[in-house]
Amino acid sequence: MFKLILLLPSIALCFFIHALPTGGVRLLPTIQKGNDSVPHNFVHGPTKQNQESFNSNSIEAITFGQDPSTWDKPFYATHLTSYGGPEDHYYGFHSTMGVYNHRLTSGQWSSAGIWVYHDGYGVKSSYNSIQVGWHIYPEHYGDSHPHFYTQWTRDGHDATGCFNMDCPGFVRVNGVVIAPGDAIQPVSDVPDGFIPKITLRVLKEKTSGDWWVYYGLNNVPTGVGYFPRSLFTYLAHEAKQMGFGGAVVAKREDPTPPMGSGYFPHDGQGHAAAFTDLRIIDQEGNSKPIMVDLPKYVTDEKCHAITPIDNGEFLYGGPGNCVR
Repeated sequence: MFKLILLLPSIALCFFIHALPTGGVRLLPTIQKGNDSVPHNFVHGPTKQNQESFNSNSIEAITFGQDPSTWDKPFYATHLTSYGGPEDHYYGFHSTMGVYNHRLTSGQWSSAGIWVYHDGYGVKSSYNSIQVGWHIYPEHYGDSHPHFYTQWTRDGHDATGCFNMDCPGFVRVNGVVIAPGDAIQPVSDVPDGFIPKITLRVLKEKTSGDWWVYYGLNNVPTGVGYFPRSLFTYLAHEAKQMGFGGAVVAKREDPTPPMGSGYFPHDGQGHAAAFTDLRIIDQEGNSKPIMVDLPKYVTDEKCHAITPIDNGEFLYGGPGNCVR
C-alpha cells in the first residue's frame, strides 16, 4: 500500500490501493442554511456508479510511496475547530475557495481543503478522517494541474484509506460533472486570469449516516458521491474536530511550492487566496456561518500564513520557497 502521512494535530493524508465492487441507488440528503440564509434543497440523486477494481502488491512507505527520508515534513496554514468540549460534535462543513494553477515539480505537492476527523481513543490505529479539496500532485497524476480530490482512512492509514477512488471507499453517483481525481478546468494563472471558485460541502446524512460530498464550480454545490458509514468506526457516529486551509510539502532539500495563490495574506484580496462562506452543519442538516475566529496552526509564517476568521472568511497562503 502506498501511503502518505502528513500530520498536523490529528490530520493525516495518505493513499494505498485495494478493491471492492459496489452498487445500488441513493438519495442525496437535504441541506438548509440557517439564520436568514436562503435554503438550498437537494433532492433525489442519480444511481450509484460502480467502482472499478484496483489491485496492487503493497509496498508500504511513508510520503507519496517514496523513501520517507527523502521527504520533508509538511507546512500548514489552517484553522481548527475546538476539540474535547461537550459541544464539540460535528456533522458537516461548507466553504468556498479559489483554485490556482502552479507549475510544480515531481517532488512537490500543494493543497487546500477540508479535514473532518475523529481521533478515536487516542491511538493512531483508531484515527478516522475524511478530506476533500483541490491539490496539485505531479507524482500522483503525472501533471501539474489542480485536481478535485477526496481521501479517507479509519485506522490512521495503517491498512485503510486512499485518494479518490484508488481503493474501495468513496462511491460517486452517476451523471455527476466531476469525480474525485478529475482535473479542475479552466484555471488561470494569478494574478491576471479569472480565478474559479469551488464550493465544497461535507455532510453526514442523518438517516443513513453516510458522509456526502458536494461540489460546485462557480455554482451551487451538488452531491457527487459519499463515503459509506460502514467504512468508519468513530466517524460512523460523528466528527470530533474539523480543519480547513492549506498544506504543502516537498522533498528534503527542495524548496516548498506555493500555497493557495502563492501570495501572502498581507497582499490582500484579489491576490491572496481565500476561504469564504465558512459554515458548520449540524446533525439536522442546518448550516450556520462561522462568525468568530478559531485557533490556527501555521508551520512557518515566513513561508505561508493565514489571517483570523472575519465575517465567515479568511486569507491564507504564501510563495513557499522554504527549505528546512
